[in-house]
Amino acid sequence: MEKYRNALREEIKNRARIYYLIYRELSREVGKEKAVGILKRALYERGRGKGLQLVQKIGGADLRKLAHAFVEGKQEVDVFGHEVVRADDESAVLRLNACPLVEAWNDLGLSAEEKMLMCDIAYQVDFGKFETAGYRLRFDRRIADGHPSCDLIVRARTRSH
Repeated sequence: MEKYRNALREEIKNRARIYYLIYRELSREVGKEKAVGILKRALYERGRGKGLQLVQKIGGADLRKLAHAFVEGKQEVDVFGHEVVRADDESAVLRLNACPLVEAWNDLGLSAEEKMLMCDIAYQVDFGKFETAGYRLRFDRRIADGHPSCDLIVRARTRSH
């Protein structure tokens, strides 16, 4: 399993390098703002696909089921250090204790500002996933910002009148 975990970590780090290289080239062609917008939309759309899979797996918005799905089956190959801090009827606090994406951006020598920007882009996958599955998501803290973990605060989306 350790061999598989290391291969997975390297694949995720490779994805982070690709994100950065695409961002850099797009920025040169269309400018920083447009490049960021394009990448965010594309990654959000990828997250939507993952959100549809999540709905099939757990059904409607249920924070306890969501928390269980967050860690289910990941223990032996988990490169993000998934942890459920809390899950109740109001919200779920889901934690990532490691980030191969940030590791790769560190390896590339990105500045703190560049790492935060790349995280802003990359975590659109998470927003697409959770929002499509019927949740509201916010990050309380992120590894890219210098914190020891990424804490995701998830709430069921409330219906408007």
